[in-house]
Parts: sequence; C-alpha cells; structure tokens
Amino acid sequence: MDEPQTCARFVSDIFGLQQVASRDGELAFRADDRFRTVSLSRDHDDGTSIGIEAWDDAALQEIGERLRARGFSARSASPEECQRRYVQSALLTEDASGNRIDLVTRPTRSGRRFFPPRDAGIVQFHGIGLRSIDHERDLAFWRLLGAEVTDWVGDIAYLRIDRLHHRIALYPSQRRGLLYAAFEVEALDQIMQNSYFMEDNQVRIVQGPGRQPASQQIFLHVEGPDGLILSYVTGTAKIGDRPRPARQFPLTATSLCNWGSESKGVPELSAKR
Repeated sequence: MDEPQTCARFVSDIFGLQQVASRDGELAFRADDRFRTVSLSRDHDDGTSIGIEAWDDAALQEIGERLRARGFSARSASPEECQRRYVQSALLTEDASGNRIDLVTRPTRSGRRFFPPRDAGIVQFHGIGLRSIDHERDLAFWRLLGAEVTDWVGDIAYLRIDRLHHRIALYPSQRRGLLYAAFEVEALDQIMQNSYFMEDNQVRIVQGPGRQPASQQIFLHVEGPDGLILSYVTGTAKIGDRPRPARQFPLTATSLCNWGSESKGVPELSAKR
C-alpha cells in the first residue's frame, strides 16, 4: 500500500471494519470473531496473500505433498511467519499465477465481540475474487486444495469449499492479485444503506447494488485508496446434498448481474473485455 493510513481510515471509518492492534508496521482489522481478517502493509515486496483455514497439521502435510507432486511450490512457515499471521501453523504456497495462498491452522480468535466504528451490518468475512493469468493451471491448483467449480460465467469460475455456492471467484485477467475481498452483511437493507452511505461520502461504487444470477448473491463493490476493492454481499445460495454438474452461463452483462448494474473501470467484472 502506498498510503496505508489513508487506506486504514477507509477500511474502518468508511467500510466498517474494526481496527485492532498492529504489529511490525502492519495495520490489522477484524470483521467477525477472529482476531484479524485483513492486514495492510507498506511493504510492496511482501505482496498480497490470502489465508485459508485447514483442518489440522496432517491436512497441511497432505496438501503440501499433493501440490509439490504437481509442480507447485509449498513450504512450511517458520515460527516467526506463523506469529505474524496469528496462526498455529501454516503452509505457504502459490498458484500458477503467483498469487500467494497461506493455508493455516488454528487462527487466533478474539475474546471480544466484533465492534466496528460504523455499523455497516457486517457479520463476517465471506470470500474473495482473485485475478488469474494462468487460468487452467490455477483451476488445477484450487482443485488440489479440494475446491470445486460450482458454476461458470464465460471462463470466470465460482469455486466452493463448503456448503455455500462459492467462496472464491477466479477471474481471467492480464495481471495477478486480489480483485476484491467480500464481507457478508445481514440483509438487503444493509446493501442499500451502504450504497447510499458511499454515495453521500463520494466513494466510488465499482458495481452494484446487483445480484449474480448463478449464486443469487446480492453485492456492492466499492473502491478505496490504492485501488482497494471491498464488497458487501448477502443472500449467497447454499449447495444442497445432491451433487450437480457446474452450469455454464455466457459472458454477458446479465450473467454477471441480473439487476442491470455494470462494472465501471474494472475489466474483470465486466462482460466487455
């Protein structure tokens, strides 16, 4: 981040996350009962990393062996690296695009309830949108982690790792990196309230309010300093016990939002590429 303090004010005062104690120059925030969910750093070399909780150390070892057998890098985190991430253990890996993925066990929980400076209706961290420059190999990477494709919009893949329609959306792109981080809010009311709040505070709305036809997820994407995109979401469909094949939607505006909202200036979120 070029302006971590400016970003920090946006994340807390505007978007509605709770800032917590920082360490080693990082600015940390929480969105649920975990001690932290987002960290900002001025160190450009550190890059962006995505944390995903694994079951235990045996699961980390098994995943590491699968990844290395398919040519992906994977190494155990040092005690210092685990301490920085507030986790008990971690496997540090990268997908084919070079996006850093941290598989972790026992992330630190907070004994205090989530209490943000602004009531945006956030109840928990929800998921991510990720840019991919090597889509086929990146899909292979996520499948090795146990993710499954629920639906396609063009080549955009919605990936599930639990009973929700998706936690990860993989977008073909000309560059790697985090596209957006999504946070679940209580209901549609909070989506609309936050939309009006962003307009009143002259915050750029990238897309929304809108709804994805594939997942039924209602969303609002907003952009802060340094191009940081954060999202409010609600209503994501759940996957039942009966398996089904992934559905294919065409890459059209109505496949990305059936309410008619279109992305402004973010090509990965647009059907016009």
